[in-house]
Amino acid sequence: MINMDEKKFAILLTDQQEVKILECDPQEEIFEIARAEIDCEWIELVEPQSPVPNGYMMLIDEEGKLRNGPVSVNCIASNLYGSDRHGDAIVGNALLIRAGEESLQLLTKDDAFTLAKQLASIRKISIDKISKAFGLTPLVKSDHQIAPTPQQRQRCKNKGMER
Repeated sequence: MINMDEKKFAILLTDQQEVKILECDPQEEIFEIARAEIDCEWIELVEPQSPVPNGYMMLIDEEGKLRNGPVSVNCIASNLYGSDRHGDAIVGNALLIRAGEESLQLLTKDDAFTLAKQLASIRKISIDKISKAFGLTPLVKSDHQIAPTPQQRQRCKNKGMER
């Protein structure tokens, strides 16, 4: 039996290439949590690929590409989505949760920390893979800074990464 007072979690993948563990109110509707954290109204559900095990879903910003101005490619979410193979990058933030048999579910603390650690471990690989696939050339100065090369065209929001 599930204790309804037990804390529940979700994983936020930001367009700044961060992996964050969010503590969520288990009484709040998952799509409302996603709208607040992703910062959009229209959300699409997609199934992430390796290294995320089966049974998880990613909620992504469906309207991100429609916004005026430059967009921010979410390299970690795009890598999980297989964007390098089909050419459709994810922009903006994304939220990872569990897909139950009949509903979407928040994560337990252990699941959230295990998954976040896995995702953080593929951060640099994701940035490199998606940057290469979409013609981005980030120069990683440190773990959290990315500098542009002069030949890029349209600026992304990601700390100097250009597209």
